[in-house]
Amino acid sequence: MVFNCKLCDERFKMFQSQDRENDFFDVTFDVEGKLIHAHKFMLASISEVLKRMVSNTWNNGDPIKIEAYSFKDFYEFLKFIYSGKCSFTDENIFSMVDLSEFYQVKSLQHKCDQFLSKKEYTAKNVLVILKALSNYSLPLFEKALCKAAKENRINLLESNGFMETSKESVMKIVKFEDRIASEEKLFEKICEWAENQAQKKQEESSEEILNMNDAIKSELTEILPYIQFKKMNIKFLNRFVVKKGFIFSYDELSEILDFVSSRAKVKVINSKGQTMVGMLQNDSAITANIKSLKNVQSSSIKSIYAYWKTNFEVPSTGSSLKKRDDVKWYFFCRNGLLGVIHFTAISHDDYLLAEMTPGISRFDTTEKCKIEIE
Repeated sequence: MVFNCKLCDERFKMFQSQDRENDFFDVTFDVEGKLIHAHKFMLASISEVLKRMVSNTWNNGDPIKIEAYSFKDFYEFLKFIYSGKCSFTDENIFSMVDLSEFYQVKSLQHKCDQFLSKKEYTAKNVLVILKALSNYSLPLFEKALCKAAKENRINLLESNGFMETSKESVMKIVKFEDRIASEEKLFEKICEWAENQAQKKQEESSEEILNMNDAIKSELTEILPYIQFKKMNIKFLNRFVVKKGFIFSYDELSEILDFVSSRAKVKVINSKGQTMVGMLQNDSAITANIKSLKNVQSSSIKSIYAYWKTNFEVPSTGSSLKKRDDVKWYFFCRNGLLGVIHFTAISHDDYLLAEMTPGISRFDTTEKCKIEIE
């Protein structure tokens, strides 16, 4: 271990020197008009994205221009690749998270997650930070945020800025393991948020009149499956949900409630704590098989699917669910298998059961997964 550390130190000293004549640099980055020299082997060995970027077919030996990041942040990123260390600050953490995600450097991603998990979250900063990081894989950060909200009694729904926050942030909030409010309050505030979003679009629209019901419904469509209507008080359903005619007509709302009540929620969790969730038809054979897999780890270690071996047989009728360009993951079955699969790996033998929504932008199925159903 000491020997390996010394090797890292020597490599980092070589990188720090930036002595192009003596230190065998073979790739150069142009960041804000300043040049940073590096070694292709060091970059290619840690990231497939960097490997493609530094290949001769990409840059033909010319400096690779980096425009999305500052010189200071990109240098810090390369510093981590050489030494395994870098300096995190409140000012650069968002860039470092983005760099780790874009270039798929998982070790840096984990370091960022650890740093964020130790920050102090207050009513003043929690929504701002959640919005900035809602598209990234940061399970430790999300757990720390939930814990801080619970311990400090931070009501995210009542926090300043909730009405202006992004849909991605709202999706994160409704997917939190620990509900931050009752189901009634959660739904009420999200409806208010959706109405506010629709009103903003009306003000920004070049059309004279925007159909507000359609605009609000559009904001809520992805969120509604995660609202647990079954847990709501019947009086609230009658007073607020059913009678909120500005959101849905009675028939539309009845259809949505019937749809939700006839569905079961399937959840896949990997060993990192990352989750993906989908709504599938509450079929007794499917739910029984999934329940039998509780605490059973997935059988695959592929980046494109995770599956469990069962006695489940593919239904004789064709699946009504078809692959769509905007859905990346599906819950599927083959004879003897149930699991999740990336859209790029779907074959004619796969029977699609549900669309899955990951809690993060890149769900890692190379980690062992478990499956649950509600």
